[in-house]
Amino acid sequence: MDKSIHPLRKILLVVTTGGFTHAAPVLEIGRALASRGHTIEFATLEGQEHWVQEYGFVTKVHLLGPGPTDEQLEAHYRRSQAWDISKGLGASMESKYMFDSFWPQTYHGLKRMMDSAESRPSMIIADFFVDAVKDIHVEYRLPIAVVWPNMPFLMLPCPYIPSQPDFQLEGTLTSETASMWLRIKNELVVVTGLGAILKWMNWTKRMRRANGVYKPPHRLEKPDYLVLVNSFFGLEIPRDLPPTCVPVGPLLSPRFTPLDEGYKAFLDGHQSVLYISLGTHIIVSHQDAVKIVNGVARLMQEQLIDGVIWAVGKDSGQDLDPNQTFDIKDSTIQLSELINNKHPDWLFPFFAPQRAILDHDSTKLYFTHGGGSSTNEALYHGKPCISMGFFFDQIANTTRIVAAGVAEPLNKFHFTSDELYTKAKQILQSDGEGHYKRNVLRMKRIAHVTAKRKDYAADLVEELMYDNELRFDDEGKELRPMHLQTADMRMPAYKAKNWDLYAVSALGGVALVGSMWFAGRLAWMSRGSVIDGLRGVFM
Repeated sequence: MDKSIHPLRKILLVVTTGGFTHAAPVLEIGRALASRGHTIEFATLEGQEHWVQEYGFVTKVHLLGPGPTDEQLEAHYRRSQAWDISKGLGASMESKYMFDSFWPQTYHGLKRMMDSAESRPSMIIADFFVDAVKDIHVEYRLPIAVVWPNMPFLMLPCPYIPSQPDFQLEGTLTSETASMWLRIKNELVVVTGLGAILKWMNWTKRMRRANGVYKPPHRLEKPDYLVLVNSFFGLEIPRDLPPTCVPVGPLLSPRFTPLDEGYKAFLDGHQSVLYISLGTHIIVSHQDAVKIVNGVARLMQEQLIDGVIWAVGKDSGQDLDPNQTFDIKDSTIQLSELINNKHPDWLFPFFAPQRAILDHDSTKLYFTHGGGSSTNEALYHGKPCISMGFFFDQIANTTRIVAAGVAEPLNKFHFTSDELYTKAKQILQSDGEGHYKRNVLRMKRIAHVTAKRKDYAADLVEELMYDNELRFDDEGKELRPMHLQTADMRMPAYKAKNWDLYAVSALGGVALVGSMWFAGRLAWMSRGSVIDGLRGVFM
């Protein structure tokens, strides 16, 4: 490689709150850049250093301060599960305050790194929760890329998509098929939350000023940094995008944890397995667990499935009553016995090698919460889904995979065991029809093609980094604009939208019509003199 053309640089990956599912896609882009010879470092909050254990290319970890407590996270997840999006944004804002409270320590931690020649990176790639990187971008003119799980909200406006991504009511995709009333209800989700939003904005402004930051971090419409979306068209709604925003997902590791002997024996010993995983942090209520087990028991009774793997995190089952009994295959068994793997056809692990399970031929159906990573993995490994979104992108992803023809939805507030049974049966018995099978294969093929785009993400990172290094002189003066930014972001609105041309054209049209009217009026008023003159000539 000619290093004069492709110089190697230090690139910092930053992930703070949000969990490992937010770190994994950022690290995958780092993997692609490390394979090209760049130095990759990682910055995160205390207690999260283990995220990079399996990413040997990370050369150094920087700690930015303490992370959220277990109590804060549990309160956040319980709020999110109880949140009804149709009632507005107010109930979710407490979590926004909690996550944003880590902005000061993140900002100052990154600032210290930028002020040191030894630790200063050439570029930062961050999860979308890390708002502080946008301030570093503005203050130091450092190129950045922000990784989103899907299309970002409050940016890149698209008039035919009602409301904002992650805040759309269930079943809403575009205005193409949505009724007028549904479109209005979607817009009202944000409108009715304006009071809470304005309160948060004032709180944020005070916090930023208290830390000496006064400049706004970015333009909302089209940012002057990279937005890398961990999704792909087919799942995402096709839309016009500026050059700075690119879908590059699914960002998946080329390797995944294989099945151990226990999982392999279970899957090899069953022919039709239902895999259930409702997210690491979803606390399943006892009432919901009863509905799920009863619905699944009916599927087993009719031999539509012969095995169940239900991944329940250590905290996820804290609300369950272990003494609850169920009738499964003509026998009565307690929930505690199911959870402790006393039934040969039920497996309840605290952690499951999800991708290996989804990759196995015996896994016929995936009951998911519709999280970004889970959705990408389901599509990549070609499994139909029952999807029950709990909050934010999970609800939007549920709508998208249903529209793609690979899933059936459940509503977290209203689902019943009968509905779960009916929809699962519809999918499991659909082989003759081919509807789900055809669409699952279609989406699997697309996902396998688009999964190669992590290299394109790395291309864009290098593009932006090299452009940024040479478009400023030695004194920091900008010599030319960012090469990926569209010109309208540097122009006044009247010029970018051609309002001045329209105004001149309108004035020209008025002048032309006016002059024609004036000439006609003058001719009409002078018609008598003209006629008299003609009479004098010919008579």
